[in-house]
Amino acid sequence: MHDLPKKFTTGIIENHGLARGHSNLSKVSYPGHQHMGEWYLYSDLSRPESDRVGSPVVKVNDPEEADLFYVPVFSSLSLTVNPVQVGKVPVSDPVYSDEKMQDELVEWLEKQEYWRRNNGRDHVLFAGDPNALYRVLDRVKNAVLLLSDFGRVRSDQGSLVKDVIVPYAHRINVYNGDIGVDERKTLLFFMGNRYRKDVSLLTVLKLYVMLLKGNIYIVFEKMKDQIFICRFIYS
Repeated sequence: MHDLPKKFTTGIIENHGLARGHSNLSKVSYPGHQHMGEWYLYSDLSRPESDRVGSPVVKVNDPEEADLFYVPVFSSLSLTVNPVQVGKVPVSDPVYSDEKMQDELVEWLEKQEYWRRNNGRDHVLFAGDPNALYRVLDRVKNAVLLLSDFGRVRSDQGSLVKDVIVPYAHRINVYNGDIGVDERKTLLFFMGNRYRKDVSLLTVLKLYVMLLKGNIYIVFEKMKDQIFICRFIYS
């Protein structure tokens, strides 16, 4: 794992806290949201080896022995540093810039010996949010990208050949209920549009794989606000 300057990792967490009025940054932690995969991977690789027993990732100290180099930038969190309601941030305070962070990250990477060696092809970057690293994606597209889908990634930027799809971190507690999971007739209830934002080929394929399952039905109901309710039901 690259030892990135703080401004690309925990510095983004601090900026997120400052933008929301936190004065004691020692108590600021990574805010929970669907892209916490970038935090989990960073925190795992940052732990002492004695605390990493059972981790699927083998960490080496000699870069010559490394198969891959992880770049632990919090690219998804960086997008949300500035609150949506900008008026909450005093005008006199500097406004955090995600675009500036992206540019400085690539400038830093392009100075690194091991990035230049293979033009980033043996590096790994997390870009979970569809807009993460959008400004510099063409400059890091050789790397292995950890993505949530390919909806906003061109075919020359990402592919199933080199990249990895990482599902959103689940934000709902597991619920077993009184009858458990095996006895349920309803597998899942989902409210939302089945095609979110830009349509991803992978999303469409997943939908039709489920449709082809003989014991699953998908029911779509159009609502007044143009949102769809989708029910997935065991037959």
